[in-house]
Amino acid sequence: MVLPYPLRFDLQILLEVTTPIFLIIGGGYLVTQLGYMKLSAAEGLMFFVQNIALPVMLFNAMSKIDLGVGFNFKFLLSFYTGCLLSFIIALTITYLYFKRPWEDSVVIAFAALFGNTVLLGLAVVDRALGTDSLTGAYIIVAFHAPFCFIVGITTMELYKSREKSGRDRPVIVSLISLIWKNAILMGMILGLIFNLFGLSLPEVLAIPVNMVAVSAIPAALFALGGILSQYKPTGDFKIIAMICFLTLIFHPFVAWVLSSLVFDIPKPLIQSAVITASMPPGLNAFIFASIYKRGTRIAASSVLVGTIMAIFTSSIILYLIA
Repeated sequence: MVLPYPLRFDLQILLEVTTPIFLIIGGGYLVTQLGYMKLSAAEGLMFFVQNIALPVMLFNAMSKIDLGVGFNFKFLLSFYTGCLLSFIIALTITYLYFKRPWEDSVVIAFAALFGNTVLLGLAVVDRALGTDSLTGAYIIVAFHAPFCFIVGITTMELYKSREKSGRDRPVIVSLISLIWKNAILMGMILGLIFNLFGLSLPEVLAIPVNMVAVSAIPAALFALGGILSQYKPTGDFKIIAMICFLTLIFHPFVAWVLSSLVFDIPKPLIQSAVITASMPPGLNAFIFASIYKRGTRIAASSVLVGTIMAIFTSSIILYLIA
């Protein structure tokens, strides 16, 4: 049962919203951990999700979304201010307090910056607020990958450019290359083009597109569980705790303060901003670490630990903002 807005939360409803999501993640984790599904199969499913199902779903959504309703600058500022503050705080603490090298500090800060807005965020908003309330979440997702990669890559590459001469390629080329290879972003851009020019797919194509789009979120959750089974919570637990605090508590708190107390935006957008801001680190945190070959254990551990903790923190946040 999808719960409509406005929310009426008690313990039973909290369980109805969050339990199905984390049961699907847990199912993927369990069958992979027990060997019923090989890790390569989970990775294959994740490839389908990230490169086909989610791009198709987001293309479908962006092509039909009412941009006049969803595009609210104050709403976006409420979300992305906390996002950027989390990055700056994590970078400063890791570099100055934990005495990590700058490259490691940027990777760790990126884990605090890049929440799991797609695989988890859309699912939780859908369950908590209903499909009709996904407009705000879609707008956040549309800017999320470009924003986070711009912040992370620019911070890393500007430092590296100072450290050595004769760099292979400029920062902007690295940035465009990463974004261009992001199928999710390309799906959203194509959907936006259809939206702006009033285009639509013929029914013979719209039906299979809708069928693939419906599969995206459950497949994403199951694949996420399978992928997480390969990670073990290793690394510096103080740093992992910092990342989880910033993503699960600090970011949604900032989003709530700005959206409700400073900007006073409509309540459905407040809830969408806060719920999406409360997501744990996403897999892109590990991908970013892998690109630079720095801090991969901490990035992977923060994804695993953060996702487990989100079972409890997301339920509390859903209750508080109801």
